[in-house]
Amino acid sequence: MQITLRINGEEKTFTQDFISARMFRRAIEMQKHFKSGSDMDENTLDEMVGFVAEAYGKQFTSDEFYDGIESAKLIPTITQTINTVVGRSAKALGTDSNDPNQAPAQ
Repeated sequence: MQITLRINGEEKTFTQDFISARMFRRAIEMQKHFKSGSDMDENTLDEMVGFVAEAYGKQFTSDEFYDGIESAKLIPTITQTINTVVGRSAKALGTDSNDPNQAPAQ
């Protein structure tokens, strides 16, 4: 995974090539926020931003993420991070779906 943020006026790119099983579990939790169809509030958004920072190994803080990402890219970046985490695990299970509940292909 890769993300570019503007920090202290400079664009900085962060990468993460290791996705732990714990991050997969957290990604499933984050997906529920989107699937529930409920209105997003500040606490939910903070939780999701924290997830992104954690997925990148805390190479940046939640504040650096909020301040360094364009507002129009906020939700798409969160969604992409969740889908990438789930997608990598799905590939390992032999599925191409981002649905962690799908049974592996036989």
